[in-house]
Amino acid sequence: MAYAVIALVVLAIVALVVVKVTGTSNNTTTSSSSISTAPASLVSQVTSVPLSEAAQVGLPSSVTAPSVDKGQPALTASDGKPEALFIGAEFCPLCGAERWAIVLAFSRFGTWSNLDITTSSPFDTPPSIATFTFRDAKFTSPYLDLTTVEHETNDTHTLGDRKAFQPLTSAQQNLWSKYAAHFGVNTGYPFLDMGNKVFVLGPNYSPYTILGFDQSAIAAKLTNPSDPVTQGIVGTANYITAGLCSMDGQQPASVCSASAVTAASQKLGVS
Repeated sequence: MAYAVIALVVLAIVALVVVKVTGTSNNTTTSSSSISTAPASLVSQVTSVPLSEAAQVGLPSSVTAPSVDKGQPALTASDGKPEALFIGAEFCPLCGAERWAIVLAFSRFGTWSNLDITTSSPFDTPPSIATFTFRDAKFTSPYLDLTTVEHETNDTHTLGDRKAFQPLTSAQQNLWSKYAAHFGVNTGYPFLDMGNKVFVLGPNYSPYTILGFDQSAIAAKLTNPSDPVTQGIVGTANYITAGLCSMDGQQPASVCSASAVTAASQKLGVS
């Protein structure tokens, strides 16, 4: 009996030591989200969707059009080019879905570099959306500039324990607040301001569309214009492309005159 009691005490002590050393218990969950360099093959798949396929996708009913206000002062970068501003967060599943379309649409105007991949918060709804992050990304274009801000990091142990990451300038904060109020919504992620003319103030398609797929599986679907994933991503990219054409003088003409883009421009009223 005495030996049995001693054995139980020893086992209890060992268990406490294991919990202390590993930092885990039944009440703690650690995010499996990580950040790594986006494979060149993945970026190529996303940025090489042809305009002929974009025409087949068109403007699906599953995609919500961005908001438009043609009476605002133009947003211009310090180099004189028209500017777009993206504000997102790495935990955000809505941003996770939107970034796919942003990467595709902007690739029609220039070149991405230093793109990374990650997943959104495993504790949010929907959880663990495979996506890109713009934390280190750079976009180069002869037509326009893009400024990206990943305002908060991912959740690590529970919903809401993300940290402030890339700060907003006062000018960026003012744009975010101004246009959220202008369109009667709260400031939220994702936010995309295209030249102070066309605005994304939330997801254009449901993140549930890509739930359960990793980056490779999502990219592989982009060759099928009938797939719901392609419909969501490419359909959203068609609208974003039209927004960008409206702010840079309809350049390049090969992109801005494509049928899917002109259809989106007409629907937005910015043609």
